[in-house]
Parts: sequence; structure tokens; C-alpha cells
Amino acid sequence: MLSDLKFAFRQLIKSPGFSGIAVLTLALGIGLNTSMFSLMNLLILRPLPYADKDRLVRIYRTTPQDQQAGHSASDYAELIEGTAEFGNLAAYRDWSFNLAQTGRPAVNLSGLRVAAELFSVLGMRPELGRTFNPEEDRPGNHVAILSHATWQAQFGGDPGVIGRAVRIDGESTTIIGVMPAAFSSVFVWGSPGDIFRPLALTDLERANPEDNGLKLIGRYRSVDSLDQLNARLDTLATRLAPLRSAARSKDGLRAVTLQSLMQNPNTVMLSLLLLGLAGFVLLIACANLANLQFARAVARTREFGIRAALGATRRRLLGPLLAESLLLALAGGVAGILVAVWSNDWLSSRMSANRMVTFMVELEWNVLLFALVLSVITGLVFGIVPAWIMSRVNVNETLKSGGRGSTGDRSQNRFRSSLIVAQFALSLVLLAGAGFFIYGLERMLQREVGWNTEQTLMAVINVPQAKYPTPTETYAFYTRLQERLGALPGAEQVSVAWTLPMFQYLTSRSFVVDGRDAPPVGHEPLAGVNGVSPSYLDTLQIKLLSGRNFNDTDKQTSLPVALINESMAKTLFPGEDPLGKRIGSPDPTNRAWVEIVGVVADNTFAISFLPPATRSLVLRPLAQDTWNYVTVTVRARSPEALAEPMRHVITELDSDLPLQQFGTVRQVISQFMSSSTMISTLLLVFAVLGLFLAAIGLYGVIARTVVQRTPEIGIRVALGAQSGDVVWLVLGSGIRLALLGSAIGLLGAYGIARLLAAISPTISQEVPASTSAAMIAGVTLLLLTTAVLASWLPSRRASRVNPIDALRAE
Repeated sequence: MLSDLKFAFRQLIKSPGFSGIAVLTLALGIGLNTSMFSLMNLLILRPLPYADKDRLVRIYRTTPQDQQAGHSASDYAELIEGTAEFGNLAAYRDWSFNLAQTGRPAVNLSGLRVAAELFSVLGMRPELGRTFNPEEDRPGNHVAILSHATWQAQFGGDPGVIGRAVRIDGESTTIIGVMPAAFSSVFVWGSPGDIFRPLALTDLERANPEDNGLKLIGRYRSVDSLDQLNARLDTLATRLAPLRSAARSKDGLRAVTLQSLMQNPNTVMLSLLLLGLAGFVLLIACANLANLQFARAVARTREFGIRAALGATRRRLLGPLLAESLLLALAGGVAGILVAVWSNDWLSSRMSANRMVTFMVELEWNVLLFALVLSVITGLVFGIVPAWIMSRVNVNETLKSGGRGSTGDRSQNRFRSSLIVAQFALSLVLLAGAGFFIYGLERMLQREVGWNTEQTLMAVINVPQAKYPTPTETYAFYTRLQERLGALPGAEQVSVAWTLPMFQYLTSRSFVVDGRDAPPVGHEPLAGVNGVSPSYLDTLQIKLLSGRNFNDTDKQTSLPVALINESMAKTLFPGEDPLGKRIGSPDPTNRAWVEIVGVVADNTFAISFLPPATRSLVLRPLAQDTWNYVTVTVRARSPEALAEPMRHVITELDSDLPLQQFGTVRQVISQFMSSSTMISTLLLVFAVLGLFLAAIGLYGVIARTVVQRTPEIGIRVALGAQSGDVVWLVLGSGIRLALLGSAIGLLGAYGIARLLAAISPTISQEVPASTSAAMIAGVTLLLLTTAVLASWLPSRRASRVNPIDALRAE
């Protein structure tokens, strides 16, 4: 074996051009696949770092409408008692905190309020300091634990941070701990987990059965499996049902492993898709190198014949060729690691471009092992078949051919043609996938959404409840803010709302209609809900279809009112006038009726990868349903020019208020779309690289065929064949191979279209059947054009063959 490697190494050194092209091609193929596996490792394969993680679960509340609902404070208390004999529970809820330090601008942190037991349930100790004790898990305790990332970013990794007082939401708060880097996981928490505060449920939260913001993590101990745990939870839900309101009597409980939260079906499908398409690029590269290896082997046919005549066994004939392939693959693998490092850095920057979560796509040990195994397999794939074919040389025929070498028999030519067909089939799949996704994404972003996304400036702020403890004080702050922003030169309208219709509403609620029989429990109509100031419709330029808009008389003490959208009006009140009708909560003990005073035109989300759970929308006056987490919007002809004045106004009113998602709506959309544009870029790179490799492969095969068939071409010319006849003879063979590959690739293109539709139905909907057909036709035309160009130069060379020179060797 060592002698084979030495001989193979000498042969590769003698062919630096071939060796360089082979290593570069493999580096791109192996590097891209390694990078895609790194991404898959980050998103779905990386094991959670918690102790005895197989017994950790997330417990959902289930309803007929939602299998992943959250829990209320009363639910939590009941479940702690009900699960005590077979598990431990801890609750947490998403929360946004404003962190301010002396001499530095305030920053917003996506944090969590957590029960003191959470850290022991997960079995992880802090890197510095301590965790919360039970006495701190009540309102009024101002302590905090930092994530490792926040400790590094905001405090420079200073170990003296323990015991330091900072301002969080305007209150002096003491840092008591720092968690390890592995503790925070956006896949587990649903947020980055920048900072942790005690859960400290307030009296209002404990008394509000509609506040279902708690999420539960548990560790089971006295049951043997997840199925047994779910059986116990079913029994518990049945026992608790009579104690709950009629609206909650059908609620169930469902546990899933914490590790499974890393395996969202769409994320898994997308990761597999990217890895599969990167694999197509590598297969095209392997087909190319197999043809190149085969061509080099054909040129050495006489050498193989002599060695076989001297008694060389098949293993001795195969050895040097396989050794060459393995050496090339390993060299390509090493270079591929460098490509993967560069690609991972780019992926990390694109995935973190929305500034909400920082992702680091890294080369971990399992990724490096994947690269090694892939390199070895690649070497075998593109080396073993040509080597096996050439080991079957006919000694007599080879030696009879003298110095002319072999032109390859029919089976060998079929093998090389099959590789070209496979390359073009895979290229069509890559091109179709890139075309479908990029076109659908562009159409989705350019569609009419029913509100002004072009002339709007936005900023999300989190008004601390400690500074503004009552809804009246909070709304008074919003009023002052609107007045100050409205006075800025160029500002046309200013509004404050819970959120904008960017990609989802922050909450949805079920409703019943006053005067009608209530639907079965759990089957009430669902609607998105948004709290807005009276200027919201004018700011976003949403049309009021009937009734009136909110006004300054819609106060907290006034008659509760609402606007609904056209879809909800048609669903709940077909053929009726909804104005004056009342809708309320499904809870018969607390209907909380609101009167419909207006109907607004439908609008859609600016970003939407999945169909919304409901197209119905209820707008409530912000004065009557005041939240502390809101989006401030300014409409102006030149919104970019108002960015700094807007920042200055908010800082003047409250220096502890950092701005999140700050910029024009289009800029914020662009940030949110960074991962999607990353996917578009990857698909385009795969498609272009695959097409280029397929073209190079076709050119190489046609050029080699022309050399091998030079005597035949010379005879044809001598017998009167014209230049055009010779050109078409060569050009036609290339086009036929491309056509056959394209025909096979159509099946793959259909499959990739279905897969993309499953991952993102809304993008798929933007590509109608007629456009899909036109796109497939365009991709096929591109492939054929590429085939013509790749075959043209060899065909022109063939047309210039001098019959005397061609036949002289005969």
C-alpha cells in the first residue's frame, strides 16, 4: 500500500494542472458540504449541555386550537402539586429588560424571568457567583444573573462583576451570577436568554387566568419513559378539569423532550435540503473528476496492458489509481476545511445580522470527522469505477494497438456519457431550486401588504413598569412621546402600538359574539389582537371601511370598544352590519364585552413564511389595553432623516430606554430577512457552481472524444464531409447528453418544488404553476445553451482536422 501511495504521489506531481484542478474542485465540494453539516450540527444535532438531559421535558398545555399553549400562574401552582410525586417543575417567561450603566448608553436584553428551581431542574451551576434562592423569587428582589454572552459583551468578561449594582428597568439591581456559555439556547428558551431575573409573579399575574405566558420545564424521575410521563399527565389533566372554568375544561397536558426542541420540523427539513443540495454539487464534482481520472487512465492503457502481460494482478492495477484518488480527496478535504471555515464565518455573520440572536457556526469534532469521512468516500466514489474499468483491459487488444493507445470501448464511452447526463440532471435540480426560492422570496417581499412600508420609521421600546407602574402613567408617557415626535420637522403622523404587522401579532385571542350560542369549548373563532393609538390607521395608511376610528374619548374608563378587519367581519357577521355588535372572552364568568365601532381593510404581514393561524384581526385602543412593550412609528417623506432626531427625543424623555428594531420599516425587514437572503445566496452559489462544473465536464468529454475520433473525422472529411457536418457531429453529441440530463432532472425539479412548498408555503404560493413552467423552460434553455458553448470549441477544432495529418498515423 505504501508503495502504491508513493507511486501515486509521483504521478500526481507529474500532472500539476490536473492535480490543482482536482484539489480545487474537491475543496469547494467538500468545504460546502462540511459547512452545511456545521449548520445542521448547530441547528438540530448539538446535544443539550444539561445533566441527565434525556429526562428533561417541556410541558405544554393543549387545547383544540393549540397543542403548544402556555400556562397561567394558577396552572403552574396546580401542576407543581400534581407532579410532585414523579417530577420537578420550574417555570419561566420571556421578558425584555433595559440595562443601563454609568457612562454607557442603555441596551435592551432579551431575558427571562425564571423560578428559583429552574437551575437545579436543569442541573447546571453558574460559572461565577450563585443562582437565585427561594426567598428571592418574589416581587421586590432586585437581583440578576447574566448569560455568558452578556457578561462578555456588556462587562468585558470582568470577574469582579459579581456584586456590582447596575440599573435594570430604571431600578438598582445587583449581579449575583454568570451562567456558562452553553446554558443559554435560543432553541430551548425561544429567546437568546441574555439575562435572568426572578420569576416573582405579581398579584395581578396570579389573579389573571388569561395570562398564559408561563412556560414549564420539568425533570421526571419516578417514571421510566416519556410515554409513561404523558400518561400520568393525562390522568392529572382529567383530575384537574372539574376544578377549572368551562372555557378551560378541555385543556390537556403534553410533554416533549427538551432535546426535541432543537428539531423543529421546518428547520430539520431546511437543513437536510441545504446539505442535500450541497451534496449535489459534490456529486457533480465527483463525476467530473471520475471523467478526468478515466481520461488519464485511458491515456495509460498501454502501460496497464504491459503490466498485466507481465503478471500484475487486478489489485496491483487498481492500487495506484485508487491511491491517486484518495490522495486527491484527502488534499481536497484539507483545503475544504479552509473553505468551510470561511463559509462558516459568512453563515454566522448572516444569521446574526438581525441583531437579535448571535449564532456561531463552528467546526466541532463531529464536523471534522464528517469532513474526513466525506473525503475518503469522495475519493472512492470518483476513483473506484474508472480504476475497475481500466483493470479489465484486454492485454492482446491493447498491445496490438501499438503506440496509439486506446480510444475506449462502447461500455467505457457509455460510462463517461452517463456521468455527463448525471451532472446536467443535478444541475437542473440546483438551478430550479434556486430559481423557485429566489423568485418566490422576491415576490413575497414586493407584494401589496395593505399598509405603508416605504415611508415609515419604527422603534420598539420597553417602558419599565417600575418607573411607570400604572396603565395611566404609561399611556401618559406615550402621549408625551407622540407630541414630541409629531413636532419634528417632516413628521406627518406618529403612532404607538403593541406591534406592526411585520411577521406576526404578539398575541391572539378567542372570541364569542354577544347574543349567540357559544361554540363548543375550544372551537371559538380566533383572531390576532393589537393595541393601537388613535393615529395608527393614519400612520400606516390603513383604510377605514365603515364606522369610526378610535379617538381621545376612548379612555380606560370609557366603554370598551374595538375595530375588526374585513375578514373577521365576513366570518362572524356574513350579510350583517357588525357595527354595534359585541364580542368577548369565551370565559362565561368574565366575558369582558367590547363593542365593535369600525371595520378596517385587511392587511397582511410584511414577512410571512407560514400561513397565519387566523386572518381575523381585532384592534383595541391602547388607552384601554396598555402594554409596556410597544412599537413607535413615524410616517414621513424622508424617514431616514428623522432617525437621529427620533433617538434624541426618546433619550431626552427617558435615558434608560434603548431602541430595538430601530430604523425604517424596510431596513428592519431587511434585517429580519438576513437568514432568508443567506439561503438564497447559498442556493445560487450551489446552482452556479454545479452548472460551471457540468459545463467543464462536458467540455472535457467532448474534447477528449474529438482527440480519440480524429482518424474517423479525417476519413469523413476525406470522403466529402463538410465543415458543418463535422461541427454538428460533435455538437449534437453534447446537446443530446444535455437534453437527456435535463429530462431526468425535471423529476428532481418537481421534487425540489414540493419540498420548498412544505418548508415555506407562502413563498411557494408566490410562484404560480405558469411561472414554474416558464422557470423550468428557462432553466432547461440555460442548460442547453451551456452545453452548446461547452461543445462549440471542440466541434470547431474537429471541423479544422486535416485528413492527411489525421490518417498519417494509420
